[in-house]
Amino acid sequence: MYQQVLKILNNRQIYTTEQLVVKLSINSNKLKKIINDLVSYGIKLNQPTCDTYQLIETVDLLDIKKIRTKLTNKLVNLEVFDVINSTNEYVLTNITDKPLVCIAEYQTAGRGRQGNKWVSPYASGLCLSIKYNYANLNVLNGLSIALAVTIARMLYDLGIDEIGLKWPNDILWQQRKLAGLLLESRCNKNCEVVIGIGINVKMSLVNNISQPWIDLAFILKQPPTRNILATNLINSCLSTLLAYPNTGLKPFLDDWNFFDLSYGKLVTLYNDNKTPIKGIATGINEDGAILINNESYICGSLRFD
Repeated sequence: MYQQVLKILNNRQIYTTEQLVVKLSINSNKLKKIINDLVSYGIKLNQPTCDTYQLIETVDLLDIKKIRTKLTNKLVNLEVFDVINSTNEYVLTNITDKPLVCIAEYQTAGRGRQGNKWVSPYASGLCLSIKYNYANLNVLNGLSIALAVTIARMLYDLGIDEIGLKWPNDILWQQRKLAGLLLESRCNKNCEVVIGIGINVKMSLVNNISQPWIDLAFILKQPPTRNILATNLINSCLSTLLAYPNTGLKPFLDDWNFFDLSYGKLVTLYNDNKTPIKGIATGINEDGAILINNESYICGSLRFD
């Protein structure tokens, strides 16, 4: 129903409560709740009077038909939601043998790395999760790195020259976060891999993000629509997921070196050790572990000093 309301308001004309309830076949209390929800999710509305509504700017809404028709893998099970708690949580709890892709306009409990929350106002970014099945767990070594490179390459091909990667999978532009990736897995008979991806497309001002961030609308004069971006992202990631058991990380190492923001720099790694690890970063090894002072580390949070 949120999308239905926004589709009406997207011409940026002024609508009265009476007009909207007639168009939507709902009562005024239901409309008020929807409007209040949308405002709390980050939609900017102008109310010329207490009984009228107008969008301050148009909203780039997702369209499942437009995305599905451009997918190269026609076996993908694609689902698009208005509002969901977490796209990662949704795909983790759904059983399917086919690749499953879930996209949402808004997440109430989006997850980032290190237990952080992924913040993205309604329809301002791309909140997307992919579930892919593998026969065994061994394929996971370096997969997160390969996917980060895949996303960085896709964004670079859009004309974002200064895109870079902060180990293991933060995607930055001029030291500000543009996109992130979270990989989760669950192994029973098969190994289910879930990749959660967030890309900032056109963000309104957000105060509860703890690090510098940027969006595509700032970087590019004409960013792609979210439907085109979603299609490109799904196709690119599925191609990597399909090929990875046969290729491993090797084909991605040159691109990692190209996008690597930490090489030759003084860094601090925070992991399970009580003492942070300081030293000079010298790239990654064939398994995707970061090299600091010629020692390899497979997990942790990196900071530039």
